[in-house]
Amino acid sequence: MRSENYWKERYKHTWKKSNQRERAVIRRIREEAGRLVVAAGLGAGSAEYLSGSAASRGYERGGADLRVGDTSVYLEVTGPQTTGVLRSAPLWVRPDKIENARRHYPERETWVVHWLQRGDTLRVIKLDQDFFDELDLRVFRTVTPMIRGTRERYCEIPANHPCVKP
Repeated sequence: MRSENYWKERYKHTWKKSNQRERAVIRRIREEAGRLVVAAGLGAGSAEYLSGSAASRGYERGGADLRVGDTSVYLEVTGPQTTGVLRSAPLWVRPDKIENARRHYPERETWVVHWLQRGDTLRVIKLDQDFFDELDLRVFRTVTPMIRGTRERYCEIPANHPCVKP
């Protein structure tokens, strides 16, 4: 059994870049929509190392990173750590993020915001009933890439699928 800090230890060197992604999304929403965006999830808005599980700190596993102002809209910010990923590449979403969104649907509206450094591109997916229905029909495949020596698991959504919006 893995320690509760296993994934944090594996990715602590990427937190600064993850924080840059969140700041880029916050900036874009503020500039383009005039909306305030606040941290909602464990560690969101910070590159600080926080030991322990989400539950031990009062958060849910797989909780979204950000919330749009005084709304029920939550944003899970994700994206590759490299600049080489093209817009035509599929989006990978962690299953625990999807499960959390489903657990709180419809009282919370959760969007995956996939940021590509190349061109400061945002691709978004609304995790709603239509998405969950397609997920249940196994329209999206599960991929298990080896990343930095560790086998990981993601739901892969094709970039050209109708649920992916600019």
